[in-house]
Amino acid sequence: MRKKILSLLILVLCLFPGNPRLITEAAGEGRTITINLASFPISVDPINVISDAEKHMLFNTHEPMVAWENGILVPAAAQKWVVSNGGKTYTFYLRKNSWSNGDPVTANDFVRSWKRAISYEDRVAAEAVTDIIYNAKAYRLGQIKSSDEIGIRALDRETVRVDLVEPSSYFLSLLTLPKFYPVHSRYITGAPAEKQAYAPGYCSNGCFRIKEWDQKTYALLSTNTHYTRKKPSAAEIKFTFFPPETGLALYAAGMVDLLESPPHNAFPDYEKEFIRVSTMSTGYIYLNLRRAPLNKYEVRKSLSLAINRDLLIEKVPGLSAIPATGLIPPGIPDGRSGVDFRAAGGELLDPVHGKRALDLLYSAGYPSEDGLPELDLLVVAGGISEKVGEIVAEMWRMNLGFTVNVKKVKWDEYKELCSTGRFYTARAGWEGDYPDPMTFLQLFHSQAPENFSSYTDEEYDLGLALAKDTTDIRNKYRIYHALEEKIVRDMAVIPLYFTTRDFLVSPALQNLRYTPEGYPVLQFVSKKK
Repeated sequence: MRKKILSLLILVLCLFPGNPRLITEAAGEGRTITINLASFPISVDPINVISDAEKHMLFNTHEPMVAWENGILVPAAAQKWVVSNGGKTYTFYLRKNSWSNGDPVTANDFVRSWKRAISYEDRVAAEAVTDIIYNAKAYRLGQIKSSDEIGIRALDRETVRVDLVEPSSYFLSLLTLPKFYPVHSRYITGAPAEKQAYAPGYCSNGCFRIKEWDQKTYALLSTNTHYTRKKPSAAEIKFTFFPPETGLALYAAGMVDLLESPPHNAFPDYEKEFIRVSTMSTGYIYLNLRRAPLNKYEVRKSLSLAINRDLLIEKVPGLSAIPATGLIPPGIPDGRSGVDFRAAGGELLDPVHGKRALDLLYSAGYPSEDGLPELDLLVVAGGISEKVGEIVAEMWRMNLGFTVNVKKVKWDEYKELCSTGRFYTARAGWEGDYPDPMTFLQLFHSQAPENFSSYTDEEYDLGLALAKDTTDIRNKYRIYHALEEKIVRDMAVIPLYFTTRDFLVSPALQNLRYTPEGYPVLQFVSKKK
């Protein structure tokens, strides 16, 4: 293994003889920290970012109105905010800060950026995260023509007011998403030459700015000298964009401090440096509660008990995940400093138990005089979805005796079959839209378009409404935990795994933190000499 790494390192040095800065400073002398990403970014415009590489850079160059620090929402670009009008109006007061070119950050920068984000929302989507803002949906759908009618306005140069359609306990969490990051107003309103000079990413309001960028090879971030909040410990952040095998060679040579998506063969040699971070995503099985035998709780519970989640993850190539212990994945804060929602909620799922699964099946009346019914497991053809479905189906056959037909279809047909209830079970997954438990819990409202299980419970719907209206943090999260426990207890779906993002992290790095989506936050990180 180490011989192979040495060979790769020699190859890298041969390939880049003319760029000694890229290689010899890759690990960062002094206060430079180097991170190798598995892909390269194309854009760091907040409304265009899609890839992980783009988000890595954006999260460390732009500053939102509020930010997560140690599991709680704190003022960032805002110095404070006031909630009024029964929870439907938020007024943000900006702290004095400047863009990386020295221009002041103003309320209009945020207003124009947020309205721009709304204008880029998908018009055919059933719902968008910005729809909670007054008139945002009407503008998105073309029902009103002027963005002046959207409930976002600048009261003066340093004050932004946002009016909502209804009280929203998770609105502040939405503001931590990339689409709510600001861009310089000159980029939106200026002449073409100005727009280029103030391009999002290059002109940033966060603690770092992009100093150099060779799109497919590396990017160098340096400290934004105009930034007024806590200055970063590192003077420079170097992102390199080598394939994981090449990145591993550089990491082994001490030339990379953090490696994204390390090759699996690196684990034995670097076990203590391997970090697995949640991506705010859960894989699960939909159960059509309207169809027998799935309308019986005992059958649904037996199907869950028949799944060995550790073995499932082990058998799916390319799946980076940990076994699910509930519906809501790790990484989402619990509203208290340093507390994770999943850790606070504990393990809600029972581990695999063949005998208990069979006992529950028998108590539900199966096998009946006609034996066991056949089950279909609907999957999207190809990739991880299909492989997960095949392994789950085999576990149900082996442990319970069901005949399970894995039905492989394209995405459009999958969505049509699920939305019209023409399925028995279906492999699915959900990546949270924003870092708040509501992004998962609202999937199972009786009227939610994603509620393919047809789960209907009046008490649950009332709990969701109460949580949305609750402004007290402790009470809100108490409701959240109760709702999750109910979903898992009722077996509306069968959670399988939480997906993760993998890194090798040098022991020299200190104070490294991660966003709820699993991206490193580099503002506070330092490096031991």
